[in-house]
Amino acid sequence: MSDKTRVHGKAADFIHGLQKIHEAVQNNLEKDARKYKTAVDRRSRHVEFEVGDFVWVVLTKDSFSVGDYHKLATKKIGTVEVVEKINPNAYRLKFPCHIRTADVFNVNHPIPYAGDSSDDDDSMANSLNLGENDAAEDMTNRYLKKNMF
Repeated sequence: MSDKTRVHGKAADFIHGLQKIHEAVQNNLEKDARKYKTAVDRRSRHVEFEVGDFVWVVLTKDSFSVGDYHKLATKKIGTVEVVEKINPNAYRLKFPCHIRTADVFNVNHPIPYAGDSSDDDDSMANSLNLGENDAAEDMTNRYLKKNMF
């Protein structure tokens, strides 16, 4: 009878030792997770969009359908409207009909749309006023005059 008690005592000690190891591992994992979270939170950008905001969307390789992705594909899609705020980390967007991808994106992929720079009247690149020619049009006219038969 004493042999069975001795074996049972060893098994109980073994189980108790495993439980202590599991507790130590669990505590280390929680401590490392807290440390990792604080490091990530320092680098993360805290951006929240509202319904009706316009954003640029950065498409990743896994956003494309199989066979649609290639390295020269457009990675950013501009002026997409936020249709629904699912939670502070996920948004439903309204894409043009020719884009075949999921319409729910993580907050890391949309970029706030700041507006069009061509709305500025003092922009040097915007010379669409009547009577003004831009440099490309001047060069085109000179080329056509020089090469006419």
